[in-house]
Amino acid sequence: MNYINQFELIKAILDHKSRYLDYKALISTVNRDQIMKRIEKTNPELKGIGSFFITEEPIEEENWSKLPKRDKKRILRLNEKIKKSEDLAIVIKDLLGYKLKYPDVPTIYNYLGIAYERANKQKNYLRVLIETRKKFPDYIFGKISLAEYYLSANRYKKIPALLDNKFEITQHFPTGKEAFHISAVRGFYYITGWYFALVGKIELAYKSYFLLSDLDKDYPTNEILGNAIINYEIAGLRRKMKAH
Repeated sequence: MNYINQFELIKAILDHKSRYLDYKALISTVNRDQIMKRIEKTNPELKGIGSFFITEEPIEEENWSKLPKRDKKRILRLNEKIKKSEDLAIVIKDLLGYKLKYPDVPTIYNYLGIAYERANKQKNYLRVLIETRKKFPDYIFGKISLAEYYLSANRYKKIPALLDNKFEITQHFPTGKEAFHISAVRGFYYITGWYFALVGKIELAYKSYFLLSDLDKDYPTNEILGNAIINYEIAGLRRKMKAH
C-alpha cells in the first residue's frame, strides 16, 4: 500500500534536479492517523510494548560506570577525536590498549568500531562489530551498529536474526524498564525503520520515521530512512503505471 499523495510524487519526480527528492515534503502528504490505525489493526501484538519514555539524561552501562574516572575521561576524549576524525591511528592504538585493560566494557568496543569505520578500515570494523555482538549479546548499541552495517551492505536479511525478531526497543531490555536514552532510541528505530522500508512493511517504516521526526526533524539519519521510504513509494507508483 502507498501513502504519499501520488500527484505530488509524480510532480516531484518530474521536477527534481538533484539525486534525491524532498522526502520531508513528500512524507508530509501522508495521513499519519490512517497509518497508525492500520498498524493497530494489522499488528495488535505491538500494543503496549512500544510505550516508553525518552530521556537525554546519561544512562551509563554498568561496567562503564565502574571505570576509574581518570580512564573514563581519557576514553571520552578519544571519542571526541573520533567524532572529528582526528589522529585516528593514535586513537585506535589507545582504544586497543583500553580494550585489553577493560575487556568487559562494551562502550570501548563501540568506540573502537567507530574509529575503524572513520579510518576506512572496513575489515577491522566488521570484526569488532561481530566481536561486540558475541561478547555482549544484550548491548543495544552493539546490535544497532551491526544492523547498520548489514543495511549499508545490502545484507538486510540478517536483521531479524540479529534482533531476535524483536523490533521494539522495549523487547531488548528487562521488563519494567521505561526510560531509554535518546541515542539508543534514535539508533534502534533508524535501523528498524530502514529494514521495514526495504522489506515492504511500510506502515512500520513510517511509524519509526514519525517517532524520529518528532524527536528532531533534521537529524541526519532521518534522511536515510526518509529516502528508503520514498524509494518504496516510487516502486509502488511504477508498478501501478505498468499495470495500466
